[in-house]
Amino acid sequence: MTRLEDMMNKIGSDNKVPNRIWEKLDYALDTLPDHEKDHAPGNKTFKYAAAAAALTMAAGITLCYSNPALAAKIPFIGKIFEEVEHEIPFSGDYSEKAGILAETAGKDEDGNPIAAPGIEVSDGGITVTASEIYCDGLSVFLTAQIEAEQGGLLNIPGHYIGDGDGTAAMMYLRGEWNLSEDSEPNALSNDNLEGKVIDDHTFVGMLKLNLPDYKSENGELSLRLSSIGWDDTTMADAEDISESHRIDGQWDFDIPFSIDTESVKEYPVNKEGNGYTLKKVFVSPYQVVSYVDVPSVKREVTREEYEEVMAEKTGGTEDPGISYEEYAMQAGQTYPFWSTVICNQDGQLLFSNPAGNGKTVAAVDGKKISALHIFVFDDMDADLEIEKSRLDNENGAVDLAKAREKAVIAAEVPID
Repeated sequence: MTRLEDMMNKIGSDNKVPNRIWEKLDYALDTLPDHEKDHAPGNKTFKYAAAAAALTMAAGITLCYSNPALAAKIPFIGKIFEEVEHEIPFSGDYSEKAGILAETAGKDEDGNPIAAPGIEVSDGGITVTASEIYCDGLSVFLTAQIEAEQGGLLNIPGHYIGDGDGTAAMMYLRGEWNLSEDSEPNALSNDNLEGKVIDDHTFVGMLKLNLPDYKSENGELSLRLSSIGWDDTTMADAEDISESHRIDGQWDFDIPFSIDTESVKEYPVNKEGNGYTLKKVFVSPYQVVSYVDVPSVKREVTREEYEEVMAEKTGGTEDPGISYEEYAMQAGQTYPFWSTVICNQDGQLLFSNPAGNGKTVAAVDGKKISALHIFVFDDMDADLEIEKSRLDNENGAVDLAKAREKAVIAAEVPID
């Protein structure tokens, strides 16, 4: 039995494992290589996008307004955040800060542009209307309404979000996106529209797209959707129920946005422990992002190992899609286990997942934050013990004293 199998069996036999641990395990399994070795490849590339470009307002092009009255005559368009902001992952009061999108629809008698709420594109019986947008410099949060002529949206199931009892529905989005100055587009990967079903033909939700680094300049989002799909509870007996319905088409958007520089702040920490370093933490109204330098170990990767692994992966009949040099660069640098737990001043856990390269992204979900307690663990058992400690607390708070004892790094960061 491998160490991973032993770990999974141990966790699986524990009926008090929080949902967040299963989320971490899902992440770990998704990012494991296709072969089982004592050393898993490190230094993985996590593609997101960078942001920049200026917001333009002129006749005949897309406009961005912050006046909610602009969309008052059309249900939901311009008000989707208000409808779903407390029922989605990374919830919060977006409607207070988001800009409402609009596009020109001709000119008035004086030659001034007339704005129509939302940016609407239709294809294949599906109409997508981009509604509102917000950017904190690390993520773009975009709302949209999807109208399906064929109906059937009432059969979309809900899924649990975070560690609470709340559920959200989801539309699968496929395609690519980039910002105006990017040369290469980024494929949509687990970047879906999360929200709620309004009626059998209408869905509204939010899409969150993550940038690799903080950007302070305004930009334009280019979003190219190639398919839209959803699950169907009436097809539960099918062999594969994931994305039971899928409509291929082309829905292209060029969406300007401005960056909120007033409500966000980066806090340097630079605290070390056992080879790990908690460098900094980024705080916005909707997310907290911590950055940890994780120690790595280099090892020699032989061509024989490469050929053995690729033969197992492809059966020796296909192009493996990766050269020996590329494989050696990835597999030759290994990283130990690490996990970051983030709580507010009251020990309330901010639901989070690792985002790769030592970065952890946590949802504020409307919690008040005057200070952050950040713990870095190098042992899964210790992490699990701390995660479970809140189940024994009547207020659901993490045992901060025990967390400080078990963590390799424990930091308290006052928030202005």
